[in-house]
Amino acid sequence: MTPFEIIIIADGEAKASCTQDLDLKTQIRYLAQGLLLAYGEQLAVEFLDLQRDQDHPLVRQALAAGRKFPLLLINGEVKFEGGIPLLALKTLFDRAGLVPWTAREEERR
Repeated sequence: MTPFEIIIIADGEAKASCTQDLDLKTQIRYLAQGLLLAYGEQLAVEFLDLQRDQDHPLVRQALAAGRKFPLLLINGEVKFEGGIPLLALKTLFDRAGLVPWTAREEERR
């Protein structure tokens, strides 16, 4: 099975509006870890930092297009811009037929 390729582009040093303690890079790392724990090899997650990956074609393209960050792409298509709504992301996964590990384990029993 080809995994969903998730790319998140953001300014890793920025602070998210909902918290004062963690920078966006740390929050995205936690999100990526959680997604990989929940969905395993069904997903591949990559983070591109606006500050460190300025030469990456996707970063250049997003900046030239005037996109709002954070930007989340799935299989090359922009799905969320200006934020990452977790419930909407989960709904996207459900509609695509991705099943969390815990649900797959329950189905085997």
